[in-house]
Amino acid sequence: MPERVQDFQGQSYHKLRRACRHRGTLFKDPLFPAAPQSLFYQREPPAGLTWKRPRELCKDPRLFVDGLSTRDLHQGSLGNCWMVAATSCLASEPTLWKKWIRSLCPGT
Repeated sequence: MPERVQDFQGQSYHKLRRACRHRGTLFKDPLFPAAPQSLFYQREPPAGLTWKRPRELCKDPRLFVDGLSTRDLHQGSLGNCWMVAATSCLASEPTLWKKWIRSLCPGT
Protein backbone atom coordinates (compact mmCIF):
# COMPACT_ATOMS: atom_id res chain seq x y z
CA MET A 1 0.00 0.00 0.00
CA PRO A 2 1.39 3.46 -0.90
CA GLU A 3 2.51 5.76 1.86
CA ARG A 4 0.39 8.73 2.79
CA VAL A 5 1.46 11.99 1.12
CA GLN A 6 3.32 14.25 3.50
CA ASP A 7 2.70 17.99 3.47
CA PHE A 8 5.76 20.12 2.71
CA GLN A 9 6.43 22.60 5.50
CA GLY A 10 2.77 22.64 6.48
CA GLN A 11 1.54 23.25 2.93
CA SER A 12 -1.39 20.95 2.18
CA TYR A 13 -2.09 20.98 -1.55
CA HIS A 14 -5.78 20.26 -1.08
CA LYS A 15 -6.21 22.96 1.58
CA LEU A 16 -4.30 25.52 -0.48
CA ARG A 17 -6.31 24.68 -3.60
CA ARG A 18 -9.59 24.93 -1.70
CA ALA A 19 -8.60 28.30 -0.18
CA CYS A 20 -7.57 29.74 -3.57
CA ARG A 21 -10.80 28.60 -5.18
CA HIS A 22 -12.81 30.04 -2.29
CA ARG A 23 -11.05 33.42 -2.62
CA GLY A 24 -11.00 33.30 -6.42
CA THR A 25 -7.23 33.85 -6.48
CA LEU A 26 -4.25 32.07 -7.98
CA PHE A 27 -1.76 30.45 -5.62
CA LYS A 28 1.45 32.34 -4.78
CA ASP A 29 3.93 30.12 -2.97
CA PRO A 30 5.67 31.96 -0.11
CA LEU A 31 8.30 29.19 0.01
CA PHE A 32 9.10 29.48 -3.72
CA PRO A 33 8.36 33.10 -4.66
CA ALA A 34 8.20 34.27 -8.26
CA ALA A 35 11.60 35.91 -7.98
CA PRO A 36 14.93 35.36 -9.74
CA GLN A 37 16.46 34.04 -6.50
CA SER A 38 14.14 31.02 -6.68
CA LEU A 39 15.79 29.88 -9.92
CA PHE A 40 19.29 31.33 -9.89
CA TYR A 41 20.90 30.65 -6.53
CA GLN A 42 24.44 30.13 -7.83
CA ARG A 43 24.62 32.78 -10.53
CA GLU A 44 23.12 36.10 -11.51
CA PRO A 45 19.80 35.95 -13.35
CA PRO A 46 19.70 37.22 -16.92
CA ALA A 47 18.67 40.84 -17.36
CA GLY A 48 14.99 41.44 -17.98
CA LEU A 49 13.80 38.15 -16.46
CA THR A 50 10.04 38.28 -15.88
CA TRP A 51 7.88 35.62 -14.23
CA LYS A 52 4.63 34.89 -16.05
CA ARG A 53 1.79 32.44 -15.76
CA PRO A 54 0.91 30.37 -18.85
CA ARG A 55 -2.19 32.46 -19.68
CA GLU A 56 0.01 35.57 -19.74
CA LEU A 57 2.03 33.99 -22.55
CA CYS A 58 -0.81 32.84 -24.78
CA LYS A 59 -4.59 32.59 -24.89
CA ASP A 60 -4.83 28.78 -24.83
CA PRO A 61 -1.71 27.35 -23.14
CA ARG A 62 -1.02 23.64 -23.56
CA LEU A 63 1.79 21.48 -22.29
CA PHE A 64 1.65 19.11 -25.25
CA VAL A 65 -0.14 19.02 -28.58
CA ASP A 66 -0.66 15.84 -30.62
CA GLY A 67 0.32 13.40 -27.90
CA LEU A 68 2.98 13.01 -25.28
CA SER A 69 6.37 11.37 -25.33
CA THR A 70 9.20 11.14 -22.83
CA ARG A 71 11.39 12.65 -25.58
CA ASP A 72 9.33 15.88 -25.46
CA LEU A 73 10.97 16.95 -22.20
CA HIS A 74 14.31 18.73 -22.04
CA GLN A 75 16.33 20.08 -19.14
CA GLY A 76 17.07 23.54 -20.48
CA SER A 77 19.47 26.09 -19.05
CA LEU A 78 18.12 26.06 -15.48
CA GLY A 79 19.50 22.61 -14.81
CA ASN A 80 16.18 21.22 -13.57
CA CYS A 81 17.09 17.57 -14.20
CA TRP A 82 15.10 16.23 -11.23
CA MET A 83 11.87 17.82 -12.47
CA VAL A 84 12.50 16.61 -16.01
CA ALA A 85 13.20 13.06 -14.77
CA ALA A 86 10.03 12.97 -12.66
CA THR A 87 7.94 14.44 -15.47
CA SER A 88 9.40 11.94 -17.96
CA CYS A 89 8.34 9.10 -15.70
CA LEU A 90 4.80 10.45 -15.62
CA ALA A 91 4.85 10.96 -19.39
CA SER A 92 5.58 7.26 -19.88
CA GLU A 93 2.19 6.44 -18.34
CA PRO A 94 -0.54 8.56 -19.96
CA THR A 95 -3.12 7.74 -17.29
CA LEU A 96 -0.77 8.94 -14.53
CA TRP A 97 0.12 12.04 -16.56
CA LYS A 98 -3.54 12.97 -17.05
CA LYS A 99 -4.30 12.40 -13.37
CA TRP A 100 -1.36 14.63 -12.33
CA ILE A 101 -2.23 17.41 -14.78
CA ARG A 102 -5.89 17.36 -13.76
CA SER A 103 -4.89 17.68 -10.12
CA LEU A 104 -2.85 20.78 -10.98
CA CYS A 105 -5.18 22.27 -13.55
CA PRO A 106 -8.80 21.37 -12.84
CA GLY A 107 -10.96 21.66 -15.91
CA THR A 108 -8.34 20.25 -18.30
